[in-house]
Amino acid sequence: MTVLVVGSGVIGLRTAIELIRKKHRICLLSPRHPLHPSTCSVGAGGLWMPFHCDDERTDRWAFDTLDELMSYTCSRESDSSGSDVVGASKALVEIVPAISFKHKTSKNPPEWATDRRSHRLKFLCLTIDDLYKESLSQNFRLPRREVMDDAGYSHSWLFHPPIVDSPNMLMNMVRELESSEYTEHINLNTEKDYANVQELVDEAINFGCDSLVNCTGLGSKPICGDESLIGARGVLLQFDRPSCKWNDQPERNDSVIMVEDPPLGTDTEPCYMIPRGNIIAVGGTYLEGDEEEEIRPKEILKIMENARLMGINTDRSKPISQWVGFRPYRPRARLEVDEEFSKSGVKVVHSFGYGGSGWTVFVGAAKEAASLLLSS
Repeated sequence: MTVLVVGSGVIGLRTAIELIRKKHRICLLSPRHPLHPSTCSVGAGGLWMPFHCDDERTDRWAFDTLDELMSYTCSRESDSSGSDVVGASKALVEIVPAISFKHKTSKNPPEWATDRRSHRLKFLCLTIDDLYKESLSQNFRLPRREVMDDAGYSHSWLFHPPIVDSPNMLMNMVRELESSEYTEHINLNTEKDYANVQELVDEAINFGCDSLVNCTGLGSKPICGDESLIGARGVLLQFDRPSCKWNDQPERNDSVIMVEDPPLGTDTEPCYMIPRGNIIAVGGTYLEGDEEEEIRPKEILKIMENARLMGINTDRSKPISQWVGFRPYRPRARLEVDEEFSKSGVKVVHSFGYGGSGWTVFVGAAKEAASLLLSS
């Protein structure tokens, strides 16, 4: 079997890797490079946590992904900040305490946290009193207590997920594909946008492929004529992690802070801070159907205030970059064989629509896409 994979975000790259690891030949094409700013995977926070992927298969894919991300910890060492860092040279994954502040009415754990496979995350539901005690014993940084008290948060979730350094992981996957004897052709910057599935099939035939996986994310909307696929706009500011100045607790370890309950956050304007690689990502938005490609001035002001509330000294630390991306959201992810092309001589599988959970489900989705290709 020779497979054309189209798309080089995290879903496309990991799908291609799954196939070469199973000793199948692949060609990989992408309209834009994985590190192009328009690629949602490169700007994402890289946090493992199911988020806006409304599909009953999500948890299965997520725990397959968790298995692989946790396997990187075999060569764990501690960096200067005290976080658990994976890999001896350039870390691809690290385990960081993650906290979601809650009102009493929303304190119950999510479904994925009650799964037996989640034990590695050390998930706890805590009162605010217990959370701040825990931060002392585990030595991680939290926003000032009076800020959260004044906002009325009485409970929290605390867990320890993996965080992927997205740009470095994408390039690590590219290097694996480039060095594989099963990779026949790679072009990661074709600058070619496809109008429909038939064009993808024709491309597969041109490259001598008998199978095709469409991993074009939001690009699948015109390709498949899929009106249920929409972009969920996210914006964030990035601070330099090594030099970031803090209002207090500078000696403590980094942590993920998330707030989706008002007044500091909402479903559409969550307040969050994610340390990832050499940056701290602060956001943000989740705006379905918003197509604005530039960050709005009022959004910058709001995110800077989020950064201040989360503990960054915004007088002494300024953002080094800003990012706008569009999560490919669909009411149900499309991961299936396209029977419409069953007589074309090319087996077609679609894999897109994972919302804000691309880095949470990418391994499981890749494994299932490969399984669909191999099934008779």
